[in-house]
Amino acid sequence: MLEKLMQQLYQCSRCGFCRVWEWEGVESVCPTYPFTPGWESQYARGRVRLARATAEGEMEITPAMLEHVYQCTLCRNCEAHCPVGVPLGEIFHAWRVDLAAAGHNLPVHRQIAENVAEHRSLYGPRGGRKDAEVSEPRKVSVLYFPGCTTIRKARKVTKATADLLGKLGVDFAVLEEDACCGYPLYETGMVEQAKEAAQQSMERIKRYDPDIIVTTCPSCYRVFRYIYPEELGIEHGIEVLHMSQYLPELVKGKLSGLPVRVTWHDPCVLGRHLGMYEEPRELLRLVPELELVEMYSNRENAQCCGAGGGVMAAFDAISSEVAQRRLKQAADCEAAVISTSCPACYVNFQRAVSKAGLDLEVKDLVEIINEALE
Repeated sequence: MLEKLMQQLYQCSRCGFCRVWEWEGVESVCPTYPFTPGWESQYARGRVRLARATAEGEMEITPAMLEHVYQCTLCRNCEAHCPVGVPLGEIFHAWRVDLAAAGHNLPVHRQIAENVAEHRSLYGPRGGRKDAEVSEPRKVSVLYFPGCTTIRKARKVTKATADLLGKLGVDFAVLEEDACCGYPLYETGMVEQAKEAAQQSMERIKRYDPDIIVTTCPSCYRVFRYIYPEELGIEHGIEVLHMSQYLPELVKGKLSGLPVRVTWHDPCVLGRHLGMYEEPRELLRLVPELELVEMYSNRENAQCCGAGGGVMAAFDAISSEVAQRRLKQAADCEAAVISTSCPACYVNFQRAVSKAGLDLEVKDLVEIINEALE
């Protein structure tokens, strides 16, 4: 994969703009770098040089090197601020694909792949609980696909989504059983395993013959909408919408006043990967009396939550520090609620808010809209 990107690898001018701190609207470009020992190979410029050395066979791949590779959240903030326009996100993902194909990945990520293969969830078995009771599938207009993290770690979001769709009179079903879209495997470079997970999930989805798949997870949305047909060769022919795209027309004029000060956290996949910055903000603005305020870093400058790219699974302490830093931005703009629409961000913020010592609520976008529709 890296061989196809050699020209782009050589375009890096080593200017260091992917390291510069305190630009206007940006505390630091790389979210994890401030919480590492600070080696060159722990931010984008050094990783580009390592990727070149790997592709050209100049370096032996060691466990220490792999740690530096996988401390990247794939947030693409470096790419957004690269003055040369190097496709850093594409490079770092291709690098992981090559490494994984050669058997070089972290043990925790291999365990995730085994969990998905055996239990259809990156979290493995359900901890003594039986798998969800699966109702008899039927033809539905809308199938809500929660994804691994939402169904296991953010059940409030699953419930709020089902409540909301029910109140709106939508003909829908929730895919309650474990089913992984494959994105956690894809982003850690295990593309073949991701394709296997994708095929298994599509088998479950097609039993409902939905007209639309909706999801509250940007990663699920991205993989269903783009990666399946464009990279994995899976054509499903079903319309796919993120909840921030699906809800506005359904809830317009139906929401009650909610006097609360909210700030929006742009998930990296929804924002820098997919360019969807305004859709969730426009949905929040439909709520009467809700005051939407912006953090210092927002939209393409938004700081990552620290969970993506397999970092939360492999480097929990770094992931928590990154989340706390982002939460402090929310506190600085005097928000009572930080809202997002990514289960990884949601879970990481929920875990970090008490560590940060902040009086701040973490809510998914759907939770707020559901509350306003009471």
